[in-house]
Amino acid sequence: MASNTSFDYTQPFLRFPEVAGATWTRLQPLCSTVQQDLLSLCAPLLENLRPHFHQATQWTDTQLAGLPPWQIAVLAIASTWLATTLYRWVSNTVVDIRDVGVLQTVINSLKSLPILSGFVRREVDKVLGKVVDSMPKQNDPQDPEVRQLPSEGLSCDAICQRLNHKAAKDLHITEGSSKVSGALYMAGKEHLDLLLEAYGIYSHTNPLHTDVWPSMRQLESDVIAMTASMLGGGVNGNSHVCGAMTGGGSESILTMMKASRDYARHVRGIRQPEMIIGDSAHAAYFKGAEYFKIRLVMVPVGPDYRLSGKAVRKAVTRNTILVIASAPGFPHGVVDHVEDIAKVTRRYNLLLHVDACLGGFVLPFARKLGYPIPAFDFSVAGVTSMSVDTHKFGMAHKGTSVILYHSKQLRQYQYTKITEWTGGLYISPGFAGSRSGALIATAWASLVHMGQQGFMDVTQKLMQAAHEFAEGVKRIDGLEVVGKPDMCVVAIKSISKQLNIYKVNDLMSQRGWHLNALQFPSSVHMCFTAQHTKVVPELLQVIKRAL
Repeated sequence: MASNTSFDYTQPFLRFPEVAGATWTRLQPLCSTVQQDLLSLCAPLLENLRPHFHQATQWTDTQLAGLPPWQIAVLAIASTWLATTLYRWVSNTVVDIRDVGVLQTVINSLKSLPILSGFVRREVDKVLGKVVDSMPKQNDPQDPEVRQLPSEGLSCDAICQRLNHKAAKDLHITEGSSKVSGALYMAGKEHLDLLLEAYGIYSHTNPLHTDVWPSMRQLESDVIAMTASMLGGGVNGNSHVCGAMTGGGSESILTMMKASRDYARHVRGIRQPEMIIGDSAHAAYFKGAEYFKIRLVMVPVGPDYRLSGKAVRKAVTRNTILVIASAPGFPHGVVDHVEDIAKVTRRYNLLLHVDACLGGFVLPFARKLGYPIPAFDFSVAGVTSMSVDTHKFGMAHKGTSVILYHSKQLRQYQYTKITEWTGGLYISPGFAGSRSGALIATAWASLVHMGQQGFMDVTQKLMQAAHEFAEGVKRIDGLEVVGKPDMCVVAIKSISKQLNIYKVNDLMSQRGWHLNALQFPSSVHMCFTAQHTKVVPELLQVIKRAL
């Protein structure tokens, strides 16, 4: 039965003065007591300072007594400007020390001095000049530069001829005999031809318009699911693992960082986020920290070149939102202590990202082959996201990677949702709007063509080549392997003061070999791919001759 009683919603507001007055009546004695206590505590200090204030006032009046009013006004303005500038400088210095440390702040300050900045600029110009001089000059009459649109377009045959002429200048790699570290990951003409055909079939597609090309949604979903199933997700692991495809490893990392920052802001209320990385983590994290205003806390790896849980725990603060572990780290090919790090992140309720851009399609199969691979994926409780590159050892065309999350709750924060745009509702899953559907198709084709057995066969060859190389280096006087690589990335360094590893690398470059130069410690590394199955004996001989 309906009630005839009506409620007057204005009554609480009409009674507010009455309630406020009663509250103040009760609080007034307490406030008076607090005020008296503060005065009694501060009175001795004020009495001691009073003579000094009086003397300062008299001194100031004496100094300004003979000055006209306009000069006093100018002095007041100048003093205010000086105090403001000093305050700003101190504030910026404190921020710099917090972000990059005392030593780097001092170095940056010294470099900004006029006497040093000119010297640094001249040295930088010298290096840039050498780089420019080393670049090949474009003086080929058969391949002139094109600096503006031609008045009339060239024929298809002419364009192909020009492109083939350009490509002939590039480094050509014989199957299985690459002299370049990493760079080219796929092998086999049949596999490459398949990817080219898949690209042609989907060359006109754009995943932004799934209503036009609905097959793109399924292809992308399949790639994500296949990748997750290798890394502790899927039906045999955490079925909640989900993700998205991106244009490369750096984009996967940046996407994850954006999602992590927004998650921490909305769920944990953190407005000044910090992220912990080891000093062997990829440079993309520095880029992301700059883009998304996340303070980067870099901690040293251990003597084994792996980031440890102990090092992470010491760096955790109330603003820490994210910890990065590498599987493996790009420089030395070793997997960080993911399980120990996960214990720390679970204790402090932090996000833990495992960067498996390099190892995601090698480590799972190396473990199946019997190699002692430490736990690193979603099978480890506490891992909240992973990045994996299909365009590396997934053997797809360049321009595809996968970012995985342990749940949809975290993934939703990578999305951009715009509801007020006059162009309509716009929801984007990542940084890019339009994307190439052809690249997604080639990633799908590569994974399906390789299958588990195909990846097992390739991984066995990679691991054997890396092991053969590492054992060969151990027999070369003056060199040693850096750490104990977990996969097919092997770094080497000099253990002799008379041997400069960078000069060795320069000599090898002159002989056509291109290894990656590293620092801290000074070293170089070789990333073995499917294109390096035949090169180890020759590579060891070249190193010996370079010594």
